Amino acid sequence: MSFKNTVLPALAFAALFCFGLTPARADEPAAKPLSKADVEAIVHDYIQNNAQVILDSVENYQKKTEQARQEAGLAKNKDALFKDVGSPEAGNPDGDVTVVEFFDYNCHYCKGAFPAVQSLLDKDKKIRFVFKDFPILGPTSDTAAKWALAAQNQKKYFEFHKAMMNNKSPISDELLEKVAKGIGMNVALAKVDVASSETLLQLEKNKALANDMGLRGTPAFIIGSDVIPGAIPLEEIEKKIAEQRKAALAPVPAKK
Repeated sequence: MSFKNTVLPALAFAALFCFGLTPARADEPAAKPLSKADVEAIVHDYIQNNAQVILDSVENYQKKTEQARQEAGLAKNKDALFKDVGSPEAGNPDGDVTVVEFFDYNCHYCKGAFPAVQSLLDKDKKIRFVFKDFPILGPTSDTAAKWALAAQNQKKYFEFHKAMMNNKSPISDELLEKVAKGIGMNVALAKVDVASSETLLQLEKNKALANDMGLRGTPAFIIGSDVIPGAIPLEEIEKKIAEQRKAALAPVPAKK
């Protein structure tokens, strides 16, 4: 259902109401019917004089539409989110709550969120964390994501990820090779994996998944049944995790 078919008719009704043009009661003389031009003029005046109301309506409509798409995407893509063997992981592989993060190595907000991710993994030994490389900020983001997946093949993903999240320099081929050497990767083997079809396929899967989830930027976190766009503080992550654990302990209603 489009914005035009939902919000605009409501605005027209609101404008009529505000101008006192409500339907006449049975004991009152019938009002002169409004022409199309009359209605258009009233709506135009209402919009001109109540711009913030219009903006709020549009924003609320977009938020509800986005939330509905994300909820549908979560229900449809649970296996791709939580069980994809090609996605790197950290923490406890048998953790009771799984956190998924979509991120980009050129994303300053992702870098800002990383200390919370690191603290969570250090403090909570029952957390399973899944990384979804989602390079959307240019060619160097794509190249960095390929090097990260190459690091996964050498069981050094989180070391590479940590180095890149703490990196302050512009991403380049020279920087990526330097990071790889610094964490003890076999650089020659990594270059083969960077150029492999398997690496490209994994990134395409991640991008398709993010699109199906309605994710428009990075970072984005999925914690249990919650989709959370944007960076969030450690306290908020821990609160969401606690809610998931509480829900898991709740008794299942008996079937009638």
